[in-house]
Amino acid sequence: MRRHATPLASLLAIAAIAMAGCGSSTSTNASATTQATTTTTTTTTAPATGKVSANTATADELMVALEAAGVTSADRWAREIMEYRPYDTGDATLATLRQELSKYNPSTDQLTKIMSVLQP
Repeated sequence: MRRHATPLASLLAIAAIAMAGCGSSTSTNASATTQATTTTTTTTTAPATGKVSANTATADELMVALEAAGVTSADRWAREIMEYRPYDTGDATLATLRQELSKYNPSTDQLTKIMSVLQP
């Protein structure tokens, strides 16, 4: 009888190892699935009006609005807009900003596009 106990014990040990391996594999897969489904993507979009505040918009918000208006080198212009802050909120035309940006000699079309997405 002792001869049968050894193969039975070996079989039980193999079964126990196999079941333990399945359990950790399932746990790892569940963890990977959870990580994959909880990954989020953040995107910045221009407001529905298409205009952003020259005073408070982030660099990303400015770039998105400028790109949507067809401004080339939107990242550069966003930096220039931010450099001269704050702007007079009572100046609806942002004349001071227009004057500052004109120093960089943008084309009339480019400057018009830039100003078209900005509000005080």
